[in-house]
Amino acid sequence: MKKIIAFGFILVSLSFNAVANAEAVEWAPFVKVEGITQAQLIQAAQHVQVDFIEKQKGFIRRELVKKNDSEYADIIHWRSKADVFVAAEEVKTCEACNAYFKLMELAAETHTGSGWSVYEVLESW
Repeated sequence: MKKIIAFGFILVSLSFNAVANAEAVEWAPFVKVEGITQAQLIQAAQHVQVDFIEKQKGFIRRELVKKNDSEYADIIHWRSKADVFVAAEEVKTCEACNAYFKLMELAAETHTGSGWSVYEVLESW
């Protein structure tokens, strides 16, 4: 009986550990500033990738996706939610990130990405 209880405890412990270490997905929809080309956006996104994101602890992969000529989203996969929050703090001092953010209509983001949508993948890293 003790062996069965011990085995059950190990399974429960492993289950809680798996949930605590679950992969996190960051969904960051945005509206592109009018007059900015898609090529400019991709180039800026590439700089962010190389100069910042690839250097972050827990980064797994990232996609830049497009809904239409103005609505886009970054989808970033991380090893944990904690890794997302650490990167979110560090992004504040990232020059490449700030240049990328200037290509976005930040005020328009409140309605971007809501509801059901289909996006085209532009880049994957």
